[in-house]
Amino acid sequence: MAVLLILLLLLLLVLLTGGILGMLAFSRQNSLNERLREMEAEIEQLRRQLIQPSGPESSTPAAPSEQPPPKPDIPEPPSPEQIPPAPQPPQPQPQPEPMDAWGREPGKVAADVSAATASRQEQSAPLPGSTARSDLLAEHLRRHWMIWLGGTCVGLAGIFMVRYSIEQGLLGPGGRIILSLLTGVVLHGLAEWLRQRQGQNDVFAALAGGASIVLYAALLASLHQLDYVPPGLVFAAMALVSVITLGLALVHGPLLAALGMLGGYLVPVLVDTGSQQIEGALIYSLILTISVLVLLRYVWRLWLWCGVVIGALAWWGLSWLTPPADEVSRTLYLFGTGWALLAAPRLDWLLIQKDKAKTEHHYLHRFIAASGDEHALLLALLLVCAAQSFDLLTQTLSFTSVWSQLLLPLLLLHAASRRALLAPLPGLLLMGLAAALLGQFLQLDIHGVTLRAPGESERDYLIALLALLGLLGAAFGSWNLNRKGAVPGIWSSTACLSPLLMLALAYLLLAELDTEWRWGGASLALGIGYLALARQLRAQSAPSAVIIALIASSHLAYSLAAVIWFDEATLTLALALQLMSLAAIQQRCPQPLIPWLIRLVIIAVGCRLTLNPWLATYANDTHWSLWTYGGSTLSCFIAAQLSQSDIKLRAWLQGAAATLLVLTLGTELRYWLYDGEIFGHRYSFTEASINTLIWGCAGLVYYWRAGLSQVLGRLYRFLAAALLLMATLNHLLIVLMRDNPLWGATPIAPTPIWNMLLLAYGAPVLLLLALGRFYRPRVRPWAMLGAGLSLLLFVSLEIRHLWQGAVSLALPTDNPELYTYSVVWLLMAAAGMTWAIRRDSQQLYRAAMALLFLDILKIFVIDMEGLDGLLRVASFMGLGLVLLLLAWIHQHLGPSTTREGQKRNRPA
Repeated sequence: MAVLLILLLLLLLVLLTGGILGMLAFSRQNSLNERLREMEAEIEQLRRQLIQPSGPESSTPAAPSEQPPPKPDIPEPPSPEQIPPAPQPPQPQPQPEPMDAWGREPGKVAADVSAATASRQEQSAPLPGSTARSDLLAEHLRRHWMIWLGGTCVGLAGIFMVRYSIEQGLLGPGGRIILSLLTGVVLHGLAEWLRQRQGQNDVFAALAGGASIVLYAALLASLHQLDYVPPGLVFAAMALVSVITLGLALVHGPLLAALGMLGGYLVPVLVDTGSQQIEGALIYSLILTISVLVLLRYVWRLWLWCGVVIGALAWWGLSWLTPPADEVSRTLYLFGTGWALLAAPRLDWLLIQKDKAKTEHHYLHRFIAASGDEHALLLALLLVCAAQSFDLLTQTLSFTSVWSQLLLPLLLLHAASRRALLAPLPGLLLMGLAAALLGQFLQLDIHGVTLRAPGESERDYLIALLALLGLLGAAFGSWNLNRKGAVPGIWSSTACLSPLLMLALAYLLLAELDTEWRWGGASLALGIGYLALARQLRAQSAPSAVIIALIASSHLAYSLAAVIWFDEATLTLALALQLMSLAAIQQRCPQPLIPWLIRLVIIAVGCRLTLNPWLATYANDTHWSLWTYGGSTLSCFIAAQLSQSDIKLRAWLQGAAATLLVLTLGTELRYWLYDGEIFGHRYSFTEASINTLIWGCAGLVYYWRAGLSQVLGRLYRFLAAALLLMATLNHLLIVLMRDNPLWGATPIAPTPIWNMLLLAYGAPVLLLLALGRFYRPRVRPWAMLGAGLSLLLFVSLEIRHLWQGAVSLALPTDNPELYTYSVVWLLMAAAGMTWAIRRDSQQLYRAAMALLFLDILKIFVIDMEGLDGLLRVASFMGLGLVLLLLAWIHQHLGPSTTREGQKRNRPA
């Protein structure tokens, strides 16, 4: 056994020595290649200097002059000013200062520590004349892939040495750990010795990175293998290794950071001690995370930041595979990760540093002006908040979960009070935690998704957690407002909405504790308090964002009270009533955001009026549609009348009121036609007829609103065209073709005129007339033609219904019915001609003449076919007299051009 152990150690030593020598040879070869390329470049530069001409004088002889040469003069001695200066030796070009291992100039290193943000931006930008970062990375990997592979192999060799010794039991636990530690220390010493002798090289950095991985693996193994070693000592040793690796990374370069620090996240996965204790791995990951973030204080690299965030959150995700002994471990780990992200890059361990940037009252301006590392921090903290919310979703409520879930909100509230960019995070985290609490009590059963009541052990903890979260948001938000910090709108929203959010959640989960009127009363009291506070702060000239937040919160509190007190139908009316109060407030104290609140309320009301009856079942014992739809429409009209000072808002409210009026009329039609059920369960002839009118009227309303809107005009025109196309196709395919009562499949009530024919075929005539009057000019002729044909069809169907009691073509047609068609069509043609002559409308005149010709043809071919004797004489006599009367009317009521032509044709 001893011989095998000696042979194994010798084999490992030979492999390790061979790998090191191979990397040294590779490094030496790279150095020689670099030196050879530099010498070739110098030779090429000297060759170009030798080829270049020595002076500006040209050796070309001057052209001969046609003038005679001047007389020779005695040359005068040159003056001192005319004596050319002696040639100066060439000045040596200043050589650029060498870069350090991270590509920085030595003069910028101090600036990196004193002004971290500015230097990060400078360092993150590519050097002048360099290629893109992606190209540099690809070139680096292409040239130095063997270095990366060698360093990784060294680290894996140490890890596998520890793992193999554990699996085979070759040494005792202490011996294995000591051997691994000695190996890591020797490799680190060798890498540093080589760097000092040969200079900085990626080969030595890779060797040091592998050494750090070996040390991390050994210390992590000792945490579970050596029971007599205190865990605190092991974690202190991990921190010491991290600090040493941090210092070495500053001189060795990013390769050590990538291999030794980011590669350290893989150590617990590869070193399986069999202890099944995830807590130690989480603490190890947190120490490693802090170390890398401290390194980012001096050298900011986006890839290094992304690596540490992914590594830290990956270990949180791996903790779900091996659950910890206490669920609070994950919560504490997320709190530590969030604190490290905020504190370590700035070395601001108490989070007391404030932004040096100028205070901005608009968060959007602050967000746009933020640097890349600030955006990266914001995204990383958002991921931590999402992880915290998911963690609460899966936790069992207990005393430990109550106090542990307060840590991260406290941390973010404290940090956001000093950094304006982080101001939205506390509110987002509170909403995420509220959604997680709601998700805990959702359950899926045969009735769908329902809420289960909290158990006896959960109720008290739930109340405590909701109260504390609401109190935290309100207290910190109010405190920041009193300090007059940046982005007061966000802080006022956090302060006002946190209690409302927790109150709504408490009502949903704990409504059985008391009657509903108390919950609604509490919400209404909050709304009244917010509105009174807004009035007081407006008198004190508070920021407009604060006043807007208070007004919006007061209306949300009123909406919550309406939700609690009223049922589904009345709730929509309660929400619509806010339009009048918001319009009155805007009229009295204009604020830029109140019109947007009004628009949001209108959108919410419109969505409820459009979709809710399809999704919910309403009782038909009361005429709820009249006060819900009609009351909402009336509220919108009154709000439009109150908005006298804001022309744009008034036009928007008028358009919204017209849209709601169309919905109201359509709903009332359904109410009376369906005996209070509002919506039919089958797309029948009645439903298609109603939809034709609703879609057509809505299309005309949107076209009218397009003329009023300066921003959404194109959208409204598109909606108008889409709705009118839907109405046209619905009328043609369903009403005229599929369900036409002429085919006998659709019954019509025997009541004369006041029946479904009036709705299905009479009302579209008015719709088409309105379309021809108000819609686009190129559509108007077709709309008028459609109106005439629809009128002819409607009148003909009503005549048949009067004679037959039905309109089916299967019924026989008698002569009196045929004569009625002829007489009515003749009267319609006469009326059309008269109106066309009076209005000088050529199109209507042609249509009336076409109908007259059709009627005459029908009379000759069909009506008089079975007549003889005096009846035929009387029929022809009557038709002739009518035609003569029409001709006389045409002469006396015709256009002026026609009468003038007749006067010219008369004899003198």
